[in-house]
Amino acid sequence: MEINLLNYFTVKRFVNAVKIIASYQMSRLFNKPIVWGFPMSFSIEPTNRCNLNCPECPSGLGELTRPLGLLSFEKFKAWINQIKDHAFYVQLYFQGEPFINKDLPEMLNYAREQNVYTSISTNGLLLNEKNIKQILDSPPDKLIFSIDGLDEETYQNYRIGGKFEDVDKSFRMFMKEKKKRKQKKPFVEFQFIVMKQNEHQIDDVKKYAKELGVDKVALKTMQVSSYESALHYLPNNKKYSRYKIENGTFKIKKKLGNRCFALWRTSVITWDGIVVPCCFDKDANYKLGNITQNNFSEIWNNKNYNKFRQGVLKDRAAIPICTNCTEGLKISIFDD
Repeated sequence: MEINLLNYFTVKRFVNAVKIIASYQMSRLFNKPIVWGFPMSFSIEPTNRCNLNCPECPSGLGELTRPLGLLSFEKFKAWINQIKDHAFYVQLYFQGEPFINKDLPEMLNYAREQNVYTSISTNGLLLNEKNIKQILDSPPDKLIFSIDGLDEETYQNYRIGGKFEDVDKSFRMFMKEKKKRKQKKPFVEFQFIVMKQNEHQIDDVKKYAKELGVDKVALKTMQVSSYESALHYLPNNKKYSRYKIENGTFKIKKKLGNRCFALWRTSVITWDGIVVPCCFDKDANYKLGNITQNNFSEIWNNKNYNKFRQGVLKDRAAIPICTNCTEGLKISIFDD
């Protein structure tokens, strides 16, 4: 099982979850932000630096306008201490490659001591024999390997700067060591973003995952940022696309409703403490506060946060980052 919630829910966390869900429903009913609890989950960014140059990723392309840097363990510890009473789930990734940050094992260990579920998404290229053993000594609850091709041509089509040979070696080494130790953690997910250049490999993906012994396969639909990219990358099989292309434009298949549970259930913190509304605000254009300057409890219900929530409840389509959002949309086509 991917996550046993009973292992991470305290009475305080359970009560908080009930309050957040109830206040979200009340907000929809009265069409104004009502917030009674705090986020149940967080994305905390260890770094926004990356070792790849993926063409649809602002971090990999070097297009982020915000400063590049690394989150220190001391800051991470202070932030966890602020949120641990109500948050049971922390994703240790946002932009960038998490394993660039050498403090990551220490962060994982501290979060586990606070009974917080941790998840990491990685391209796998920085894993080696030494740090694999270190990771498994203090494992996250979930580890996502994002690999979007099963040979050099398809892999390097998108994962520019990497080699399939290298990530395949790291992935196999990790799974071998985990099996040798007979460890249940981390729950390993093999993520494959389906695009025009690799959709022919879907059957091979399932075979590859079975061979390695991963816990779950997730075929993900691709996010694009321009019409040109949509034409280049979106798969021919429309089942594997979250968009529809028509009249020289592309847009999400699902109609945007004036609601978003993400603004109640979760929050995102960049490596330098900026609190942003969600993972679609990659460049931190909507700065809601800074946790290095104010306690998160002050930020969560401040004027900026509630103004953003009100904007979503009034006209979500008018907010640029929301027009490419998948909240409420199924983006994983196949899980195994």
